[in-house]
Amino acid sequence: MERRKIQLIAGSTYTISLPKEWVVKNKLKEKNEILIYEKGDRTLMLSPHSMESKKLEDISLNIDDHLSEINQVLFALYYLGIENISLFSKNDIAKEIRTRIIKTITNMSVTEVSYEDAKNIKIKVLLDKSKVEIPQVIYRIGLIIGLSVANLLDGFDITEVRINENEIDRLYHLISKIVSLSLIDSNILKSSKIDNVIFIPSYFLIGKRLENLGDNIYYLSEYIEKNNANFESRKEILNFVRADINRIARYTSGDFHNMFEKTGSEDLKKISSLVLRIKDKTVSDYLRQVMRYLIDIEEEIFIISFYNSLIKSGAI
Repeated sequence: MERRKIQLIAGSTYTISLPKEWVVKNKLKEKNEILIYEKGDRTLMLSPHSMESKKLEDISLNIDDHLSEINQVLFALYYLGIENISLFSKNDIAKEIRTRIIKTITNMSVTEVSYEDAKNIKIKVLLDKSKVEIPQVIYRIGLIIGLSVANLLDGFDITEVRINENEIDRLYHLISKIVSLSLIDSNILKSSKIDNVIFIPSYFLIGKRLENLGDNIYYLSEYIEKNNANFESRKEILNFVRADINRIARYTSGDFHNMFEKTGSEDLKKISSLVLRIKDKTVSDYLRQVMRYLIDIEEEIFIISFYNSLIKSGAI
């Protein structure tokens, strides 16, 4: 850790000197620019201007080297912020591989195939990363899950649930992308409304748990559709889940002025008891997972609200 005293120049400008080792390491010279960011906790972060220009925007990959994990490879490149992905093969790209690639792209926001032939696929990501605010994306996912739960309560339509599931997956990958970029790009950290690096793990976990929750609502819906299943205390359990998801969504879309209040233990015990009494084990298992993820999400939102209260009070 380095310490520097603030100097007052000409009675109007405050300056501090930079550590020589840092300047040399980053190959900076007199009159070079550095970037200065103010974080949510009032600290300043310095970044060599040259670092901002070294972002990897284009990549070319041989599909033959990644056939079994092409989905994960594409998502990894998407999370890194690469905007032009060129895939090629020495032989014609197999139909099954091409289908997997196209299906993966549908879960990558504002992404399209810009060129395609027998041996090549070029993918372009058109997303403006600076316009994505993570709290609003979480809010959107919460609303969609709430709609799927409401669907189970009133006028069941499996087609709507399937559409919602696809949208939840797309938004989850968008969260993963922006959170990943926030770790390496201070501009994205600021524009995403994450505000502080200490919030990043919680936001990532909230996104993942919302996706898990959405998956279980989807699986439950498919099971009910296939087996024409019903279960005890259906309305009470699902109304609780819908109300809690909507409460989480509303809180996340705000500015965290107040501490988040987790659901009371007695209410959780009551609903959990109703879930355990369900005779259909498959339904019970899905709903137990839903309750688990709701609790996990509440825990992470509470952590963000607690950290935020410490920052605003000046305690950290």
